[in-house]
Amino acid sequence: MSPILRRARRMGLLHFERSRSLRFAQHLVLIAFLALAGCGENFDKDIETVRAAATLTDDSNDQLAQELAGARGKVEWIGSRFGKYEDNEYIVGVTARIERYTRAGAKRLVELQFINNRQTQQVAFEQLLIDGRPQDLIGGALNLLLLQLE
Repeated sequence: MSPILRRARRMGLLHFERSRSLRFAQHLVLIAFLALAGCGENFDKDIETVRAAATLTDDSNDQLAQELAGARGKVEWIGSRFGKYEDNEYIVGVTARIERYTRAGAKRLVELQFINNRQTQQVAFEQLLIDGRPQDLIGGALNLLLLQLE
């Protein structure tokens, strides 16, 4: 480095060099983060397919979930890979997480789990969970009826 540049650096006249390299590093980290964030699989089409399908009743799955949620609850649809079907790339799991509040204010969590087969274009009901506990078909139907009465 020439004596003129060294003197200018000591005087603080070349402060932009560090800030430029710092900005470059910040941009590089931001680009890497955005690239990694975009690597996840998109399940939006699977969620829409399951919501529109009528699996358990004559109503759509979305209407069923809204009815179970009631006036005090909310419904969240989540798409993911179910571990049970990890060897089949065409099967995607879609869960309707229903937070329901009773008149007494108790919070109940109901999960309706469906599978969507992208290859055969079929939607099937997989499992019912109430407060994290799996339910069989008859017991689950009875528990859902009792939830409606609470």
